[in-house]
Amino acid sequence: MILIMGVAGAGKSYFINQLAGKQVVEEGTDLETCTQSCSLVPVDIGPSQILVVDVPDFDDTIRADSEILQEIARLLAAQYQLGVNLKGIIYIHRITDKRYSASALKNLEMVKKICGDAALKNVLLVTSRWAEIPEDVGLNHERELKENFWAYMIARGSNMCRFRSDRNSALSVVSQLLVKDTIVLGLQRQLVDQEKPLNETEAGSYLNDDLERLKMAYQLELASLDKKLEIFESDRAPTRQIQHDWHKEQDRLKQAQDQQQSLQRHVGSEVRGEIDSAKRRKSALGQALAFVPAAINMLGLFVGIPSIATDNL
Repeated sequence: MILIMGVAGAGKSYFINQLAGKQVVEEGTDLETCTQSCSLVPVDIGPSQILVVDVPDFDDTIRADSEILQEIARLLAAQYQLGVNLKGIIYIHRITDKRYSASALKNLEMVKKICGDAALKNVLLVTSRWAEIPEDVGLNHERELKENFWAYMIARGSNMCRFRSDRNSALSVVSQLLVKDTIVLGLQRQLVDQEKPLNETEAGSYLNDDLERLKMAYQLELASLDKKLEIFESDRAPTRQIQHDWHKEQDRLKQAQDQQQSLQRHVGSEVRGEIDSAKRRKSALGQALAFVPAAINMLGLFVGIPSIATDNL
């Protein structure tokens, strides 16, 4: 199994379609993503079949980061406990980007937190969209990535490569992971082996700290609005607007609190219970876990399989 990660518009879904040699997942635009949830895509490469996961990006405009991490955590906990081999992560970044955005920084940091330092040797840092930029400009961007933003990961074994937007290039990229040993990610060890709740893992703690900063900002804004309400208590027009703003900030604070609460789940034990329950319902499945189709069926409890990809099963 291989995870495909990156910001919206980096070309994750396009990469998977090129790898498969046909459309198996929907593609988004430069600014929007079609990857709203993890999708498990079986892809035939020669005589072998691999499982590729199209992973949604963090800092999404629709789904909360905590929700996305929970989904990834459930999938990885299931994959680890089912004994499905994980080869690594392909992180895709547009070489056309003139600067490394805040969203890109968050997604890259989450990759590091999910992997842990020991697993970074199984991460490929892939640049895309080379045909859309002059070669010399692309080389300058590539050098900056290598020397600055990706230096930490490269020093710990991650490799850089280019995706040239065709199937041969996609196959070449994936082949670099297929020859590597299988790995266990830091998040998997923390959730399953150490039985930590999600908010005590490195990835969960990173998001929880973000939420704590947001909560403090919302609380400060609420305190400021409370003072304004006292000042304009007798003035109906500004009071109405202040009350509207107060309720909006209160809603944001409640959302942050709810997200923190959701990160307290013991994902590893929850997934173990669901797997055991499924095995009891269909014991024959438990005897066939070494076979890929059975593993896909079991993983389907935790992640979607796009309907246009089921022809590969």
